[in-house]
Amino acid sequence: MKRLIALLVILMMVMPVIGVAAQEDVVLARLEEYNANLPQGYGLVTVEDLNVMLAEKAVTLLDVREAEEYAAGHLEESFNVPLRTIAQNLNLLPDLDAPIVVVCKGGSRAALAMTALQLLGYTDVTVLKGGYDAWVGEELPTTTDAYTVEAGTAPDVDAAVLAAVDSYLSNIPQGFALVKPTDLAAELVEGGVTVIDVRSDEEWGKGYIEGAQHIWINEFMSRRDEWPQDKDAKIVVYCGIGQRGGIATVLLNLMGYTNVRNMSGGLTAWNAAELPLVGAEAAAPAELDLAKLIGDYVAALPASFNAVRAADLSAELASDNKPFLVDVRTSDEYAEGHIADAINVPLSDLAANLNLLPAQDANLVIVCGSGHRSALAMTALNLLGYSNTRSLISGVGGWKAAELPLVTDPVEATAGAAPTADPTLFEKVSAFLNSIPAGYWTVKAPDLSAELVDNPPVVLDVRTDGEWAEGRIEGAIHMPLRDMMTRQADWPQDKAASIVIYDNPTHRSSMAMAFLRMLGYENVRVLGGGVGAWKGAELPLVTD
Repeated sequence: MKRLIALLVILMMVMPVIGVAAQEDVVLARLEEYNANLPQGYGLVTVEDLNVMLAEKAVTLLDVREAEEYAAGHLEESFNVPLRTIAQNLNLLPDLDAPIVVVCKGGSRAALAMTALQLLGYTDVTVLKGGYDAWVGEELPTTTDAYTVEAGTAPDVDAAVLAAVDSYLSNIPQGFALVKPTDLAAELVEGGVTVIDVRSDEEWGKGYIEGAQHIWINEFMSRRDEWPQDKDAKIVVYCGIGQRGGIATVLLNLMGYTNVRNMSGGLTAWNAAELPLVGAEAAAPAELDLAKLIGDYVAALPASFNAVRAADLSAELASDNKPFLVDVRTSDEYAEGHIADAINVPLSDLAANLNLLPAQDANLVIVCGSGHRSALAMTALNLLGYSNTRSLISGVGGWKAAELPLVTDPVEATAGAAPTADPTLFEKVSAFLNSIPAGYWTVKAPDLSAELVDNPPVVLDVRTDGEWAEGRIEGAIHMPLRDMMTRQADWPQDKAASIVIYDNPTHRSSMAMAFLRMLGYENVRVLGGGVGAWKGAELPLVTD
């Protein structure tokens, strides 16, 4: 009996320890999973991006500043849940898959909130880049009227992860664990601080803070053996502007590190304070020359311009080299019928969801309704390094015309790791995709015909010489897509000029429009349906 009692006492002492260890394992596994699947762009949306989002869909605006900051002014229809109380107020948030944009003063607190919510399972959380200050800087409307939301039921999230996140958020210190660059510079003179740079290899090669340790944020958890072993060590993390540093701060804190700060404003603020960098003399990549990149891309395009016809795609889908299909239509269009096995990533969401795509050299075909949106998506992906990505010419319309089947059962996409892209290039491509409006910058043949009488745009025909000779829109300038980038002197010099591009059907013109818009042209459209639609509207072509 005494032995039994002794055994029970031992079990009672050990079981809580086992329980804590199991919870720590759950949290560790979640942190590793999260870090391995960070989104391209790290969840930042610009003021311009947010305005587009608000015009196109319902977005929850979550302001995580303190109550008095919120009361002094905030974005319209944003509601306030201070950062430290987020985990205790999940019943105020929408469902786990709803789009949420987090706002704070400058973006630092919002980065912490975003990371915390994503760890809890929220799948579409982003941060307003530059925060409330950036919004006000663009002279956009604000209000002091409080916006309230009705409490619902908190989602079912993992209890161990929720407890860890709540403990972290609730104990964030005054100042929100930020350090100014000038203060960090003074601390570095005194010593005793471990500095971790979480930027990419390319950014690191352009210069870093002397003595910093380099651990790219996308590999942060997998390289935790390189972290300080003392969990009470003074650690400062930094990135370019503070977003990735915020993510690293959360990961370190949830792993038990007690003295972690993020350098406010990142290396941008360090440079603004005219503080020194080292390593900049190392051979850094040349500045992005987007026009040259596009020119090289066009020159290397195959004769098909990366278009695939419905019959050929159908044959490929039945072969051993079956392509991966991505339907970039809206979710409503996709639900009405899509090609079997195609996942749905709407065009406006593509840049933020590259982790749903296969490897950059995978056989990938993009699908939309007519071939226009898919050509835009294909062009963007090709420029980002997707080397075997094509567009279904004429889209689902052409697929149905070929009497090929559609299905309505949705295909669940499996998230992986997004590829690394040149940050400047990704920003250009992402800004282009995110700015595409309803209507996708197309013009119907009758409307273009009327414009040509009243207020004629510059019309570019990007077809081949043979196609041009068979008939063209009167007044059009002939500029085959293959020659386009070598004839920039023939482009309108006014980047605000109204330009309409056409081919037959809509594929090469969509590519040309993407090039011009990425290069700063503001008013470029394509003729929907191309020459076929023009002739279908019984409008004339000329041959002389």
